[in-house]
Amino acid sequence: MDHVGASIMTSHRDPDVVVIGAGPAGATAACVLGERGHRVLLVDRASFPRAKVCGCCLAPGGQGILRSLGLDDLVDEGVPLDTTIVHGAGRTATLHFPGSVTLSRERLDPALIDAARHRGVEFLPRIRAAVTADDDVEFRPLDPSTDASVDRVRPKAIVVADGLGGRSLDDRPEFGWQVAGRNRFGVGTVVEHVRDAPRRGELLMLTDRAGYLGVATLEDGRVDLAAALHPERTRIGGGPAATCGRMLRAARLPGLAEAADTAKWRGTPNLTRRRRCVAAGRVCCIGDAGGYVEPFTGEGMSWGMEAAVAVAPFIEAVIGGGDARAWNQAHARLLSGRRRRCRTVSFAIRHPRVAMPVMRLLGRLPRIGRRLAGVASGQSGPRADAGALG
Repeated sequence: MDHVGASIMTSHRDPDVVVIGAGPAGATAACVLGERGHRVLLVDRASFPRAKVCGCCLAPGGQGILRSLGLDDLVDEGVPLDTTIVHGAGRTATLHFPGSVTLSRERLDPALIDAARHRGVEFLPRIRAAVTADDDVEFRPLDPSTDASVDRVRPKAIVVADGLGGRSLDDRPEFGWQVAGRNRFGVGTVVEHVRDAPRRGELLMLTDRAGYLGVATLEDGRVDLAAALHPERTRIGGGPAATCGRMLRAARLPGLAEAADTAKWRGTPNLTRRRRCVAAGRVCCIGDAGGYVEPFTGEGMSWGMEAAVAVAPFIEAVIGGGDARAWNQAHARLLSGRRRRCRTVSFAIRHPRVAMPVMRLLGRLPRIGRRLAGVASGQSGPRADAGALG
């Protein structure tokens, strides 16, 4: 990889926008801003493709954005989901749950980065970025073969999309995290060549007192497992692998349980959190970097991508000399209803003895079940925030 400073200096001037984080939210923002003619620099601390803790479910909103970017083939590669099977409290419920697709992050992320490059965006992996108090961005290469000197640029605007574990705003206390009590942390892995994998199109949700685990088959036949777990109950239960294995055995999935026992699990910080603000000066936060609610409904990636589209006019206003703070209110409007819906569903999953009888009833009343499943996943009803997405 070229030295960061050398790469930037070949541009002869600072970029209009620096986007920090090349996941679905950041790469989508880079695509949109690049297509509008802005000089965009996209950076990420990882190299790609990469594995991520992610349920790998892409809701209709995210699919529509991919198609608008010319990535129809990518959407068509995804596995359409039609059914959710929920196991909990010794009971099982089957719900009709269409609309989403499963798509691995190893496939999605590089495709979005390539789409950004095709729109003139410059992409630099293996870079640690930090936003300074005066809205400069400092870069430090992470490649050991590269000179580790720090370079600095002064963009007209900054999009922060570096996720839950991002450190780019550590020197900006106004963006500090407010982490919820009684929180959970995330773990995930991908396994292959396992018996009793869910059929293509089927999402398994397994719940117990320690948390919940989602299981789905990906486009390449591998199986994605992603869980939100209670820290103390997971510790008592022997750790993430043992806890997830127990849930899989309770659901009579011994092959997946054996794979979970020996898999390499990745983790996240505590999940549910919010920023003190998501915009100040020339900085706007999107995706998980703007706050996180456990998205049991499978909308996390789509929320981030929709925020990436919605933030574009606010970034353009900042490029023109305006202030980013208007994004605070717009971001709240964009996600507030969705997060309330997600909290409701997550509450039901945290209390399976209460929720399971209702879910079983919905399974016997398919018209009502389909309607409520659509509400839970954001697939029905008017789009109150459609205007914000442009």
